[in-house]
Amino acid sequence: MSSTLDTRDLQERLEELQSLKDTFDTAQAELDELMTSDLAAAEPDFDEKVAEARSALDEATEAFGDEEHTELEELASLSEEVSEWSRGNQLIPEEDFEDYCRELCEDIGDVPRNFPSYIVIDWEATARNLRIDYSDCEYQGTTYLYR
Repeated sequence: MSSTLDTRDLQERLEELQSLKDTFDTAQAELDELMTSDLAAAEPDFDEKVAEARSALDEATEAFGDEEHTELEELASLSEEVSEWSRGNQLIPEEDFEDYCRELCEDIGDVPRNFPSYIVIDWEATARNLRIDYSDCEYQGTTYLYR
């Protein structure tokens, strides 16, 4: 199921975003320190250092803008909400849950893969029955179910 998310992949993205934020924070702090320094007049290459610090901050801002900041906050919150985050948990889009249940029942052997087509299973009811074991969460505007 391609739309299913693995929390280990989301953890990698969370760490990547945190690294970008750390780079941004460091660049901002270095520029702030330079701009509030009393040594500005005493250092002959002060203007060059300021230009380098502004350039570093511009690069960090380009890599960690508002979208990345929002995504970082959303992933950090999600990582606290979803159980088994670090060991790996599957987030199943709510609209795909019925198909997920069908595949699960086939994978664990409850229903043979070559089940005759003339026998009908109410997959909607089956998904409803399995849903009790799942919690839901929101991520990027989509509701996901996880165990």
